[in-house]
Amino acid sequence: MSKGKVYIIPIPISENTLDKVLPNFNQRIISGLRHFVVERTKTARQYLRKVDREFPIDDSVFYEYNKHNNYSFSKEAIDQLNNGNDVGLISEAGYPGIADPGANFIAAAHQVDAQIIPLIGPSSIFLALAASGMNGQGFTFHGYPPIKDPERSSFLKKITELAEKTGYAQILIETPYRNERLLEHCIKQNKNDLSLTIAYDITGEREQIITKPMAFWKKKPFSFDKTPCVFILGTTRQQ
Repeated sequence: MSKGKVYIIPIPISENTLDKVLPNFNQRIISGLRHFVVERTKTARQYLRKVDREFPIDDSVFYEYNKHNNYSFSKEAIDQLNNGNDVGLISEAGYPGIADPGANFIAAAHQVDAQIIPLIGPSSIFLALAASGMNGQGFTFHGYPPIKDPERSSFLKKITELAEKTGYAQILIETPYRNERLLEHCIKQNKNDLSLTIAYDITGEREQIITKPMAFWKKKPFSFDKTPCVFILGTTRQQ
């Protein structure tokens, strides 16, 4: 019996953008799946109904990650692959496995020699980098910075030094309600010869992706609300 396939299913990262980011090919694949590994069942069900109004939710099975145990998942999902059933992987928003859970399940699927098929869709990290003018040949994604000092200040000082020394773009994300605080810390820690990209509401109606020298942000701080944002620290003078 041939193994089932794993389809990595990207989710829109802004509201009301499904038509903008969902290729028809994805829709056809998703409509044929009945097994899903998901971050949250309620969100996954809502997304599937947006993709296909007639999607048979009641005939589908959802396996949730255990957030309190390093995003472990039910081994029944792997059993489905071994039984020849395809499985879709869905997170809350964006691209599973990139700044979102999913890597554990994908790694387990590799161990049983299942085919992994990443579907085309939005990843805020790569969209932000592509639009930043920063170094797309060399970059590091750090995820979330430490919340409290002195760890937070030490971390930002370290990535500032990396940006200066290597010319690599340093990519960060933050919980939306802490975006303003992160900008303040970046301004405090960094020198004027570096630049900062603020990529706000990517793909959304209020999308702004702005790269300016740090001196600019010192004089004109960005106005945030509780909208997801990507920060990129570096230089537009690529090495």
